[in-house]
Amino acid sequence: MRIVLRWLLAVGLVPLLLVGCGTSPAPTELTPSPAPSRPAAAGPTPSLPIARAIASPSPGGSPAAGGNGNGQAAPAFVLQSPAFPVGGPLPADFTCDGLGTSPPLTWSGAPPGTAAYALLEQDTDVMVGSEPFTQWLLYNMPRRVTQLGAGMPARLVLTNGSQQGKNSDQTIGYDRPCPNKGDPPHHFTFELYAQDAFVTLETGATVEAVRDALAGHVLGQAQFIATFQR
Repeated sequence: MRIVLRWLLAVGLVPLLLVGCGTSPAPTELTPSPAPSRPAAAGPTPSLPIARAIASPSPGGSPAAGGNGNGQAAPAFVLQSPAFPVGGPLPADFTCDGLGTSPPLTWSGAPPGTAAYALLEQDTDVMVGSEPFTQWLLYNMPRRVTQLGAGMPARLVLTNGSQQGKNSDQTIGYDRPCPNKGDPPHHFTFELYAQDAFVTLETGATVEAVRDALAGHVLGQAQFIATFQR
């Protein structure tokens, strides 16, 4: 009897065990989610060169160069002084050996569209960093101004409306040339720029600030050189 009961129990439990095993869910293999991709690093921003104020006139007498647009040459844009010849020595009155006043200057032949002028005098034989020594700096001179008399005052704003900038020695107005005695002749460039618009600058601006402000606004340039030796 006991043998029969054991056999029945064994036979009855087998299906239950099979059912229990068949209903167990198979383990699910979890596929890891791909890691979020990092944004590509941005490359370095290309640096743009700072534009210089000096602009070369376009060939062929274009309007930018003062021509009439038909290939005809326009009157030359000329800067000079009635007190000494172009390329000649500065008279003593305009140096530290004399009165030290600014020389008279005149100009003509400005390109069409000129609204104002900027004037820069530098000693190209003396460098301050990468810039020649600035002796005199004016900007936003109105178009109607075509000359400067001798002895311009050291004011931030002149009576003709011109603004004066800061020289290399931090002075305002004409800085009389005074090279060391025994030096070879120093060369002083006088450069006049025709502006197509007035630029926004405070009075007493540096030559670097003026160059940056004039970038893209220069229609033409006139210049001459004078020398001085002590």
